[in-house]
Amino acid sequence: MTFRATLRTLRLILPAALIFSASAAEPPPRPYWHSSMVHKAWTKQEGAPTAVFGITQDQRGMLWFAANDGVYRFDGARFERLTAIDGNKLRSSNTNAILAVGSALWVGYSFGGVSVFDHGQAHHYGVEQGLPVRTIYQVVRSGDGTMWCSTADGLYWLDGAHWRYVEAADGLVPGNVHYFTALPDGSILADHPTGVYRNTPGSHRFRKVAGGQGIEIHTLLSNGDVLLVNQARQFFRYAALTGASAPLQFPPDVPPLDPFLDARGAIWVNNDAGLTLLGPDMRPLRTFAGLNNLSGKQVYNTLDDREGNLWLTTENGVDRIRESRLTAVPLPTRMFRAMSVQPDPDGTVWISNHKTDGDYDVATFGLRPDGSRIETPLSNMTASMLAPDGSLWFGNGQMLWQREHGAWRQWPLPPNLQGSDVQYMAVDRSGRMWLSMVRNGAYVFRDGAWQAGGGIAALTKLTPVSLHADPQGRVWFGYTSNRLAVLDGAALRQYGAADGLDVGNVAAILSYRGQLLVSGDQGVALLDGQRFVPLHDADGQALRGASAMVVTRKGELWLHGADGLTRVAAADLASGLASRRLRVDHFDNLDGYRGQPSQVRPLAVLSEAADGRMWYATSASVGWIDPANIAHNPQAPTAQVTTLRTDQRQYDARADLVLPQHSSNLEIEFTAAILSIPERVRFRYRLIGQEQAWRDAGARRAAFYTNLGPGSYRFEVLAANEDGVWSATPATLEFSIEPAFMQTVWFKLLCGVLALALAGGLYWWRLALVTARIGERLRERLRERERIARALHDNFLQSVQALMMQFNLIKHGLPPDDPVQAQIDAALDTADQVLGEGREQVLSLRLNHELSGDLEAALSGLGHILAARHGASFVLTVKGTPKPLRAAAAAEAYAIGREALLNAFRHACSDEVTVELRHASAQFSLQVRDCGRGMAAEVYERGHRPGHFGLTGMRERAHDVGGALEIRSVAGQGTTVTLRLPARRAYARKAADKLPSMPN
Repeated sequence: MTFRATLRTLRLILPAALIFSASAAEPPPRPYWHSSMVHKAWTKQEGAPTAVFGITQDQRGMLWFAANDGVYRFDGARFERLTAIDGNKLRSSNTNAILAVGSALWVGYSFGGVSVFDHGQAHHYGVEQGLPVRTIYQVVRSGDGTMWCSTADGLYWLDGAHWRYVEAADGLVPGNVHYFTALPDGSILADHPTGVYRNTPGSHRFRKVAGGQGIEIHTLLSNGDVLLVNQARQFFRYAALTGASAPLQFPPDVPPLDPFLDARGAIWVNNDAGLTLLGPDMRPLRTFAGLNNLSGKQVYNTLDDREGNLWLTTENGVDRIRESRLTAVPLPTRMFRAMSVQPDPDGTVWISNHKTDGDYDVATFGLRPDGSRIETPLSNMTASMLAPDGSLWFGNGQMLWQREHGAWRQWPLPPNLQGSDVQYMAVDRSGRMWLSMVRNGAYVFRDGAWQAGGGIAALTKLTPVSLHADPQGRVWFGYTSNRLAVLDGAALRQYGAADGLDVGNVAAILSYRGQLLVSGDQGVALLDGQRFVPLHDADGQALRGASAMVVTRKGELWLHGADGLTRVAAADLASGLASRRLRVDHFDNLDGYRGQPSQVRPLAVLSEAADGRMWYATSASVGWIDPANIAHNPQAPTAQVTTLRTDQRQYDARADLVLPQHSSNLEIEFTAAILSIPERVRFRYRLIGQEQAWRDAGARRAAFYTNLGPGSYRFEVLAANEDGVWSATPATLEFSIEPAFMQTVWFKLLCGVLALALAGGLYWWRLALVTARIGERLRERLRERERIARALHDNFLQSVQALMMQFNLIKHGLPPDDPVQAQIDAALDTADQVLGEGREQVLSLRLNHELSGDLEAALSGLGHILAARHGASFVLTVKGTPKPLRAAAAAEAYAIGREALLNAFRHACSDEVTVELRHASAQFSLQVRDCGRGMAAEVYERGHRPGHFGLTGMRERAHDVGGALEIRSVAGQGTTVTLRLPARRAYARKAADKLPSMPN
């Protein structure tokens, strides 16, 4: 089998650019890779596909893979294997080619045919549409919008709804076209067994532009660059747009078995040793060694995504290679563990390591800006410092070294300090160098002379962990266990936990605009007056412990702790210290950080170089980051809703989704394609119809809702990438929940009607009950009135009558001319008047309508009795259709009418009294009218007779029953009393409103 046949069989090395549409906007050119890169591999264990034959990226940033067990979708965090897309099944799970064009996804199958999935619809092409029953290798879109696909037979292009074959007459003889790509000018560049062919833009005519028999294509890029190899295994880089060809010379130790190009123009070599990146000078820049790094041994496909990551597929899974924000420098093989870094003013960075038990003794060296090294006589350095005068100082357990103007000077430690490592160095304003000597406290070194504690006995007892000389001339000494001292002149002041210091071992001390910062393994604190206060980040979390702190020349604060580097921007530092909250950026293992700073000795693990780069040293690496050129991801992620789940089933996210009744508990899954650092993704979401405020989900990709009612909802979600760039617009999912009958408006209305009916029934039942009780009480009152009437008639009136008869007998027994006769006659007249009034009261008791319930009959009986007694005529008329009156209305109307009749017969001296009852639809009225002498003027104006309350009682009764009383009187022409009651107050609505009559 030839080398070409082997490549074809394994589907090796499909270039990244082949996957993209030529009509898509070209990304800006990316700079060449630097040596520090972050690699991650996913295998089948993490759900990744294996032996991927096609890879593409859609307009939302999602990666799609075509494999022999279906199509896979990847958002940077999770692989999803799909046998259907938007509810439309694939024609086969054995897929080979895949291409995203706009919102459409094109899929080519291993046994022929192409499917297009777009906006929930699917369209399939097969033999009937002109395609052969052969494997679809690739699908590509040219600049004029034409769709192309390649097979073992050759090229095909889509003409409307039918695929056309590129024949020999078009300049391309039949043969296996495996690789082809769309060039920026709209043409197609295709690999053929006989050479490289290119068509005229907008046509289907091809011509050979390079190669020939025995020339194979290894890579095609969208910019027209082609990697060619001949039978002698000589490689050439051919630029299709210019026609220029250049030979490539690979390093002898990197055999070019399967080289390929990426979008940065870099050449990668995949061989038995793994994957090697060659630099612009064709020398190895970085190697990922076989299965120790990559997911597999053989690279099948590559893709450069829109965020600048390089994706590889192997026989075992998927790999991602991206640039790190931290750049590690190559170190000597045996240099590791306790390393330190110290830049000097001329741009050289000095790298040392402290040898511990079992470590190798590696010499300190200087790294120039051009990458070359400077050898030194130093080794096993335990401390370093850049002095204010620009000289460089190093120290260990035997010597103190100074480098100035390129020359080295050295001083041995005094005999009593030999073997006592220099742990920290600082130079105060007077030029004295303070040193922390392990197990020997603090010393001052000046002009070759050593002084224990600088003459302060207290400073010889404890060994400082850190030193700092501030601009005010004070020297600060940091110790273990939250202890700190400051020497101000000859005065020594100590601080501790009682002063708010809570950072653990004081590893670093720093001055910033007259303020003092201290850090340790437990946090960072600021000296506020005479007390220390802890500093927090913007979320209120305590700042992580730091082994070193630096304020750069541009005013940024950098911290180096166990989990990486932390930066506080200059614009945020001053305000953050005032509020005790700092907005920070972290750089950790996701940015290429490895190891941790020295935890035993506070070595120089963080420094600013002359060019502004921040250099750091850890137990595993030495590297730098350029604060002025930190790579950021400007690509705003496109959030998308993927799935909605209820207690019963799962739904694909699609428009106008209708959920069945009782779908009250929902789980909504969402995602966003953030491929560089998906671990730092952030989401926020809300459900319109349930809430208006956004919820922060952090990195969680699901939302949960319970007890949702029926109705329409719109779910919205936004995503932010690792640099806090948020989606321009939220992804939405609109859905509705169908109401059960008990949740419908009709059910609620029915419940309301039933509730009203029940309330009305309860009201009428209560009304009937109360009316019955009132009726019973009225009947009891009626019986009591009858008893009183009988008692008055049978006892009192009879007794008065008997008494009058006795007085008559006494009168007849007296002489006719006896003066007592006149007195007895007067008494008998008075008694007769009392007897008459008593009979009227008895009659009133028996005729009271409040008891009888018949107003017409009661007033008629009373009127005729009074008329006969006073020798006057009485007339009662009824107008309108009589209607039953309410019991209370009838009782009060009778009382008012009775009082008016008594007044008319007794006081008006009228010859005729009339009563009119008028039953109108709007009101009921009672009118009592006489033609007597009328009321006295003063009584009419006042409204009542002094000492009498008849008229006042009539008005009160009318008011109580909700009516109006009108009294008109003209002297010599009579009086008219009119009672008017509204219909709702006067008429009974049902029998319960009427007072039942007593039996005769």
